[in-house]
Amino acid sequence: MFPDSARNTTPRSYDGKTYNAAEHYSDSSAYVFVPDYFDKNKPYQFVFWFHGWSNNIDTALAQFNLQQQFYDAHLNAVFIFPEGPKNAPDSYAGKFEKPDTFNYFMKDVNALLIKEKLIDKNSKAEMIYAGHSGAYRVMGYLLLHSSYPCKGILLFDALYAEQEKFAVYLQQHTTTRMINIYTNDGGTMQNSKGLAIDMKAWKWDFIVKEEDDFTKDDVIKHRIVFLHSNNKHNDVITYKNNFERFLEAVK
Repeated sequence: MFPDSARNTTPRSYDGKTYNAAEHYSDSSAYVFVPDYFDKNKPYQFVFWFHGWSNNIDTALAQFNLQQQFYDAHLNAVFIFPEGPKNAPDSYAGKFEKPDTFNYFMKDVNALLIKEKLIDKNSKAEMIYAGHSGAYRVMGYLLLHSSYPCKGILLFDALYAEQEKFAVYLQQHTTTRMINIYTNDGGTMQNSKGLAIDMKAWKWDFIVKEEDDFTKDDVIKHRIVFLHSNNKHNDVITYKNNFERFLEAVK
């Protein structure tokens, strides 16, 4: 995602503070984890995680127990976590907002995994995109630009914008599943309710439930699930190991 020329040209300013490119928009890291039970001879997925504002790969992995939750979901999948705006209040997705950049990134990922003999040269994978808070933006752009099919969309109190990108993709790809969890005070409730109202008018098959009532069957039966949570914005990922539960539901 970074470095990206836009933040060099126009630095990010927010709440009276400027976030320079060198410190916040130059880290090109991507965390890749392959579980020991991964079988390259079976169908598999790439599970992507994108962090929200004022976070980074290391802090998000620790705060939300992401690797362990991914591991315990026991998908035949590779976990990939690209660095976003590092420790900055920003949803900007850098080069991933441009056509083809993500596809080039995936060529590098595949080349690495092939070199390590973890996947075969001609194998292909579906995507599961997951993210918290400001991650909505990069996820929306990947649905727009990526040439890889998306099997699942997991929004953790993240539907601040880009509803049209999610809706268009779901309309065009009728096997893609989505779970959108929103909180009372996270700023995503109105957008979530608004999208559900639109889907009702479109006569789409979806369900709205309370977080504690969620089961895997909800996604199987309805494909699109809206979950209301009484938890805080940063708690919806780890509460009842939601990341693990949601991965198990869409796999």
